[in-house]
Amino acid sequence: MDRPQLKLEMRRMLNSHFPFFILLFLPVLVIEFGLNLAQYLPWSHGSSYLNIGNYWNAPSIYDSRFNFDYTDPKAITAFLGLLLLLAIISSLLLTGIQFASIDLIRNKTTFDQPVNKSFTIFNNGDYFIGTIMIGLITSILTFLWSLLLFIPGIIKGYAYSQAIFIYRDALDKGEKIGYLEAITKSRELMDGNKMDFFVLYLSFLGWFILSNFTLNILDLWVVPYYNLAVANFYVKIHDDQSEPLQTILADFNQPHHSEDDHSSSNDQK
Repeated sequence: MDRPQLKLEMRRMLNSHFPFFILLFLPVLVIEFGLNLAQYLPWSHGSSYLNIGNYWNAPSIYDSRFNFDYTDPKAITAFLGLLLLLAIISSLLLTGIQFASIDLIRNKTTFDQPVNKSFTIFNNGDYFIGTIMIGLITSILTFLWSLLLFIPGIIKGYAYSQAIFIYRDALDKGEKIGYLEAITKSRELMDGNKMDFFVLYLSFLGWFILSNFTLNILDLWVVPYYNLAVANFYVKIHDDQSEPLQTILADFNQPHHSEDDHSSSNDQK
């Protein structure tokens, strides 16, 4: 796995079509911003100066209209339930966006209708159900492996990570496969590639940390960059691409000659 080359391709794709990718990832970015904002909400009305939420919720001290009782178990349960629902929706949207990204890398679709592509997962019932079921099964399997030791759970998580992409490819080919079969194929595909995928994630760790220092504003670039890299990783190991993506790396400032031009020049010779 040529990780630098893989990331270079995605940086060039992202930079060349940045407005498109901003709109493509916008629903996920909005939800992520809401989830990040939630961590600053106060969990009590204590006087802790370390809780920035106390300052954000200052009007509630003087006006009951802004007051939210964080000591009420029902309120806390409802609040956590809402956060969980938003996290699930964000995960589903992100999976659909990764589907669209894979198609873009394979040149199977064009850089248009980003809003429609953002909701790819909800535009196809098989995609939606498959994502839910495979996500549920892999979560259970990973949890069971984690009961043995923490490390085996992580390893199996990486082994199952490509299952939904394999399942989706089979659907698009009209060769619908079972959920467990997709998971098995993912485990086989990731044999020898798990460390590469882990190192790919580690290579983005610095970006994630840096984004936290910018109040996650940098996520406008980091989130698309990372997910495009994940999509390209799957294309590389599944489609067995040894050559770089010419459509991405081509210098568009250079004139391109057609086959007819080459043939005519050969005839003149």
